[in-house]
Amino acid sequence: MEILSQILARNARLVPDRAFIVTDDEAISYAEFATRTARLANALAARGVKKGDRVGLYLPSTPLMATAFWACQRLGAIPAPLSAMFRHAELRKIVERTGLKAVVADGTTWPYFSEIRNEFAALETCLVAGGGQGAEDLDAAMAKASPQFADVACDHRDVASLFFTSGTTGTPKGTAQTHFSLVSTLRDMMVSHRTKFGEEVYLCAVPLFTNFGLTVTLNLCLYTGGTIVLHDRWDTERVMADVKRYGATYFGGTPTMYVYMVNDHDPARHDLSSLRICTTGGSPVPQPVIKRFEELSGVKVAQVYGATETCGQNVMEPTAGIRKAGAAGLPVGSSRIAIVDDDGNELARGEIGEVIIGGDCVAQGYWGDEEATAAAFGPLGWKSGDLGFVDADGFLFIVDRKKDVIIAGGHNIYPLEVESVLYRHHAVAMCAVVGAPDAEKGEIPVAVVVLNEGATATAEDLREWCRKELAAYKAPRRVEIIDDMPVEAAKIRKRDLVAALKEGGLGKYRRK
Repeated sequence: MEILSQILARNARLVPDRAFIVTDDEAISYAEFATRTARLANALAARGVKKGDRVGLYLPSTPLMATAFWACQRLGAIPAPLSAMFRHAELRKIVERTGLKAVVADGTTWPYFSEIRNEFAALETCLVAGGGQGAEDLDAAMAKASPQFADVACDHRDVASLFFTSGTTGTPKGTAQTHFSLVSTLRDMMVSHRTKFGEEVYLCAVPLFTNFGLTVTLNLCLYTGGTIVLHDRWDTERVMADVKRYGATYFGGTPTMYVYMVNDHDPARHDLSSLRICTTGGSPVPQPVIKRFEELSGVKVAQVYGATETCGQNVMEPTAGIRKAGAAGLPVGSSRIAIVDDDGNELARGEIGEVIIGGDCVAQGYWGDEEATAAAFGPLGWKSGDLGFVDADGFLFIVDRKKDVIIAGGHNIYPLEVESVLYRHHAVAMCAVVGAPDAEKGEIPVAVVVLNEGATATAEDLREWCRKELAAYKAPRRVEIIDDMPVEAAKIRKRDLVAALKEGGLGKYRRK
């Protein structure tokens, strides 16, 4: 089986002149991309980065993120994509857990990292596009570096990337994806999508610091010798215009993205007929919206199910033949699904239990966290924490989430992480973060807070506090200040708060 660097070398040889990455500003061929990754690999190596070292990629969705990820593959280093929306609290946890040797950033992200950079003695190299205080100029370093690089040999069992997911603990955990698990997933997705090598045009508007954006979209594009039209942020008009402009054949997005496209579609301006395959995942799918999109585009939208811990799309709704309403789909390629009870015993078809994903796709575990790895990974595969069942035909149905995760527009928000930040505010005595229904996002995070006696913080004060510490999508959309928190056996009854929000308000928890 290939390792990742061999895939890039293969395409640079087979389709050197084909455009790999296209943006509004440039088109980068496979040959040029190979040159850029060689220069950055040389620049990192010259600064002491070697095989097995972790390199933080604190970047937005630009070609530099792709270049840095694949330069690490050539060097044998382990890229750790970091959300461009992460701030101090999240960055500290990740740097401490992974022991980053280097960081690659740009002018939009470095100002945040520079404020805490001196806290980490092991962090030796910081390369920043355009330069920055306390960092080297990445552009100058690459310009001086050789355009040739002899790829470092890796084993298929070596860790190839760390993508961060918090689970229910609120503490970022680096999912250690190996060359074997990643390449197996890319292979299985290529087969399930019936991709034509060297012919597909992928449109990506999902952030590249996510597994969805970088592995499932950009790396799948590279694996299949395709072209990717890369957007740095969501813009509905621009996305639909670029489908027509570039003849996009593949689009994968969150349900919210499809809501935007359906609402803004204008037949006189937008032509989606070039699309061949569309996928959606990340949160419950509004079926009327998907049906309407299928009518507008003429392509079936396949619901997919997977996770960072299993590297990509492990279950996919068939685009032809039998389709079942509400089903997540059928296992893809080598992926397999097991349903187990609380004791880990496999259940018969039709019985509801925890969904476990197994197969070649499963990651090695969580970097530097043996306890969390042992809890989440077992002999049958990765324990999803979701409840579901498999029917007589092998279709997976997701019933509910065991985890107390809020999913807002495809983003996972972990209440404990937000609560930990709120509890650091001097005015907060007690808090709970819960999901409230939202027509556009599916759910939004709402913080319910009891203040310390005599404190005068406002709801906006607390929202601003969270926005300074957390990515914008994690910060509570609303803060509700109440007088009495519903508590039972020393635990906050979050289900009571959720019920009250659904019924119209938290008035009964405020004193008259």
